[in-house]
Amino acid sequence: MSEISIRVSATELRDFATAILQAAGVERALAEEWAKVLVWANLRGHDSHGVLRIPRYLDLLRRNAINPKPNMRIERRAGAIVVLEADRAPGAVAMSRAIQEAIACARRVHVGWCAARNITHAGAIGYFARQAAEAGMAGIVMTASGPMMAYHGARVSGVSTNPLAIAVPGKTRSFLLDMSTSNVAMGKVLDARDKGAAIPAGWGLDAAGWDTTDPDKIATLLPLGGPKGSGLSLMIECLASLAVGNPLIVQALTNNNSGDSPVLNGVAIAVDLSALGDADAFMNEVEQLGAAIQELPRAKGVEKILLPGERGDGIHHEREAAGIPIPKGTWSRLLAAAASVGVKPPGQVSE
Repeated sequence: MSEISIRVSATELRDFATAILQAAGVERALAEEWAKVLVWANLRGHDSHGVLRIPRYLDLLRRNAINPKPNMRIERRAGAIVVLEADRAPGAVAMSRAIQEAIACARRVHVGWCAARNITHAGAIGYFARQAAEAGMAGIVMTASGPMMAYHGARVSGVSTNPLAIAVPGKTRSFLLDMSTSNVAMGKVLDARDKGAAIPAGWGLDAAGWDTTDPDKIATLLPLGGPKGSGLSLMIECLASLAVGNPLIVQALTNNNSGDSPVLNGVAIAVDLSALGDADAFMNEVEQLGAAIQELPRAKGVEKILLPGERGDGIHHEREAAGIPIPKGTWSRLLAAAASVGVKPPGQVSE
């Protein structure tokens, strides 16, 4: 197993990622937003959704599967509902636009729902839900993609790992739940490959439908909680894809598609909490709820009960100060990707 031995400051990594994406043809402002979301994931310990993804993104850009100059446009407004045609924009850029549209709606009519059609991989969607919390609102974000997870009872891919993120603001901190509907996101498998590490049983199945601990043999992931995870994934496909006339699962399954299409759909929801009551009182209640949970008797071996998003907040603080650790495998692939578009790595990298 290769050890993590590269540390890069968040600023250097954002600049490096921006330069790579811009050199690949992405407009500067879009590249900056995309890099910001990727490095946010790294800062919070979600390395599976960070810069590890850049080599794959470059491949998709070369094939024009991700559109570097998308014509993102609003196709419909109806009360609290907005439909955003993303034109295969970088998913991080499209969902940043979607949550801002939802927040704008919520400021007008107290709730906003932006359905984003034809996005691409959006990364750590907690980033977008948290934007609503930072605006004093509750945020709910979902994305839907093609089959890459077994439906409960099946031994092949039938649904996706469709993630769900929910954020609510508190007086001193926000709660942030960001979860995949699979036992683990595919990015965790990619991260294990880069580290040369085995994976736990229960993450996924091989091509024959058997559980495997070899990340190179994973053919499909397993749903979180069996029928709960696969059922939730199916409902997200209904809300994010079927609702905008852009079905992903049926198209893949009926056409015997491998499910590796880069096209996704997303939903961003913002709720104006002041329309439900006293927003200040709500945030005080969030603080009291968190305190009450953390005062519960701890299970054996547990030093601290963590609230949703608290682990990521702690890692963020540490990595802002000490730099972001990157596995050698990830760093090597990132350097190769940068070299392919003529970008030099940051000058100060610690071993």
